[in-house]
Parts: sequence; structure tokens; C-alpha cells
Amino acid sequence: MYDVIVIGAGISGSVSAKILADGGYRVLLVDRLTPPRNKVCSGVQLKYMEKIIGEKIPDDVLCNNKLRKIRVTIPSGKVLHGKMDLLNFWREDFDFWLNGLAINAGVETQWNRVVSSIKQKKESVVVKLGKDDFEARYVIGADGLSPTSFSRRWLKPELFSNKVTGSSLNYYFKGKSLVPSDTLHIFYRRDLSDLMYSWLYYKDDLLVVGTSSLEKLKHHADVFLKKVRKEFNLQGEKVRQDGYVTQSKGGIVLGKERVLLVGDAAGFLDLYRGVGMDSAALSGRICAKSLCKALETGVDGLKIYGREASRLVNNTIKNMKKQEQRYASDKALDESFSPIYIYKATLLIAWAKLWNKFCRPEELVLLPP
Repeated sequence: MYDVIVIGAGISGSVSAKILADGGYRVLLVDRLTPPRNKVCSGVQLKYMEKIIGEKIPDDVLCNNKLRKIRVTIPSGKVLHGKMDLLNFWREDFDFWLNGLAINAGVETQWNRVVSSIKQKKESVVVKLGKDDFEARYVIGADGLSPTSFSRRWLKPELFSNKVTGSSLNYYFKGKSLVPSDTLHIFYRRDLSDLMYSWLYYKDDLLVVGTSSLEKLKHHADVFLKKVRKEFNLQGEKVRQDGYVTQSKGGIVLGKERVLLVGDAAGFLDLYRGVGMDSAALSGRICAKSLCKALETGVDGLKIYGREASRLVNNTIKNMKKQEQRYASDKALDESFSPIYIYKATLLIAWAKLWNKFCRPEELVLLPP
């Protein structure tokens, strides 16, 4: 009998497993693959990620090139410049490091095991891995939104269909370009991405050319690549590519009875901010702290999690609505970066940085606004 079984060894799963183990609870971390494994993701994050995790990220986990500048291009052609120290890492390395933190904390693991069923009992949950049954007082679903994920699909099958609801594609080039190695380029243009934005930056010596889309992903990716070749004089060869697709509708699902969801599986993917890793880590932390309290007091864990995660839930839902309005037209997209928006955002970022310095990790304000 475990206290908690965590399904999915990505960011949210590893963070929640580590915190629970640090609290003295017996935890089993399960993944359908054996780490380290490739993960399609930007791998760019703000420094406060270390506060959420509770550990400083070692230099050997980070890329050699540091990202210190942001360059945002909007439909009108206007370019916005900013300075911000960012964490730049390959998700394969970062997640593997997080796995190690969890294991060092005492978390047990089952790698290369596929969840075939979940059965809720009155005071426990049985998870079947192949022919083997594992039982716990609670289960955390942290296995994302991909077609192979299980937890969210098991809880809310009506949210899934054969229709693609989101996708992304990265091309990796080795060669020369005019892209500075310390700059993250973001393009908010509906002809390049009809979902979020397109991105351009270096990871070590590879140039990442990526975009996201609801429809016509390959078309948008190739149009963006053509622009990059011309505008940044990209010369070199494509050495790899990877992509991601989901068929799940949006919406926040925190769980049911003794099965709780975190990260992408819960719906904490913020397209308005364009990031999901900090939301994943924060939801994993909040869920783990909630279950520590539940296991100690006997109070319903989902109820505690719902209360403690309410601000994260409300902000994510609010940003979903803002993203719909932003992408209604090129004009709306331009106006979302108006001078008054920039002014308000600058003030909010300054306040949030001060707040984040002294607040509890669970109370962090996620950026950009």
C-alpha cells in the first residue's frame, strides 16, 4: 500500500512526488517510458522555477548559451525589446534531473510501465500496470494531454475526440544565422501561428525554429522557416525535428474522489502567457502539499487541493478568455500589445518580482502577465 501513486514522470509528476516523499510519505512514480526520454517543449523558463521546485538547477543541466533578452514581433511589424534572465534547458536533461531529485528523496519508481486501468475504492485507488496491481490512498495523474495519456481521458472521456485541438512543431538547425545566441525571438502573427506564437532561439549550438497551430501545422512551420531563412540569413542543415499534438478540449479538471490531476493533465496550459512548465510545477507542488495535509488529518485531499489551487485555476481560466479575444483578429492581437498594456505589464512585473521574492512558493505570481 502506497500513500500516493504518481502517473507521469515529467515536471508536475516529479515535483509532486519529491515533495510528498520529503514529507515522509511512501510514493510510487510511474512512467510509460524509461528516463531520460525526449520531451517536446521549449525548455525556456523564468528563474522562479527554482523556488517552485525548491532546488537550484545545476549548470550542467542548463544549455551553454544563456538567454537574457526577449524580442517580440507583433502583426503591425512593431518590435518590442526586453531584458530578462531565462533558464534554457533541454527537457530530456531537466526532467531526468527532476527524476533524480524524487528518487533521492525516497520515491520508488516503475519505468516502462503503461497504466491500463484505475479503480477507485472507498479509501484507496488501485492502478493496474500491465498485469500487476498497485494500491494507494491517492493517485496523482501527471501524464499530460498527449494521445497516449491516460488519467485525464479516464476521468473525462467526453473531452477527447479525433479532432486536433492543439499542436506544435520544432525544427533544429546546425549552421549559421543572424540570431543572437542570448536572445529569444517571439512572433505574434496569425499567419505564422493561429494558436499561440512562433519562437526562434538557440539551444547550445542548435537553432530552434518552432511554431504552434490549431490547423495546418506543417504549413505554418514551413512559412515561418522561409521567413527565418530570409530575415536571419539562416544557412545550415536541419538535423532533427519533433512535434506534439493533443486531441483534448480545454478546461480545468482537478480530479475526482481520490484521483487528482496536475500540470497539462489538469488543463494548466496557459496559451496567453505561452508557457506551461511553471504552471505544471506549481500545480504539482500545491497538489503535493494538499495531500500531505490530507494524509495527516484525514480531510478530503481533493477539497484541500481545490481550495489551495483556486488562484491558479482562476488565472488560467481568465487567460484562456483573454487568448480567445487576442486572436480574434490582427487588430485585436496588435492592441493586446498597446502602450497602455506594456505600461501596466511593466508595473505588474515589478510588483510580482518583489512579491515572489518573499512569498511562499505556493503563492508565486506567474509571469509574464
